[in-house]
This record gives sequence, C-alpha cells and structure tokens, in this order.
Amino acid sequence: MPVELRLSKRFLKSLENLSDKDYIHTDEALRKLQQLWGTPYTHAELSIRRLHASYFEWRAGLDIRIVFRAGTDGLDLILAGTHADVRRLLRNE
Repeated sequence: MPVELRLSKRFLKSLENLSDKDYIHTDEALRKLQQLWGTPYTHAELSIRRLHASYFEWRAGLDIRIVFRAGTDGLDLILAGTHADVRRLLRNE
C-alpha cells in the first residue's frame, strides 16, 4: 500500500526553482518512494540516507535531492533541491 506524502509549503516553493527536467525526475522519484517506502530492504536499494535525527535524503536524479521526515502515518516532504540547498536547510534547522 502506498505511503501518504504530505507536501510542506517549503517543499512546494522549492519545486518552483526546478527546471522542467528536474521537476520530471522529482515527480518520478516521489512516485517510486511512495510505492516502496516501508518495504523491507528497499531503503538501502533506493540509497536513502539519514541526514539528521529526523531528516532523510533521497536522490531524484543526478543533481536533485529530496529531503523528508518519516512519520508513523506518512512522509513529510521538506525540500527538493541541490546539495547546497540541503546543506542550507540543515544549517538553519
């Protein structure tokens, strides 16, 4: 069963900065993440990394990363952006 994805205002704002190509990669990555989250052994296969106590990162193509928090009832999407965007986010949290 697909996990619920909750899009934060920050995440929606970050989508505006993506190129059309990166937006498509992000959309495809989110669909895959939604289907596979919580399935045993797929987190390593998907190359999901823990960034911080509650933040996870997953690549949506070569340059774009998706940052999210895992809750008991779904995933809270925080940011879609470059490595520099992710570093800025973590520094400000």
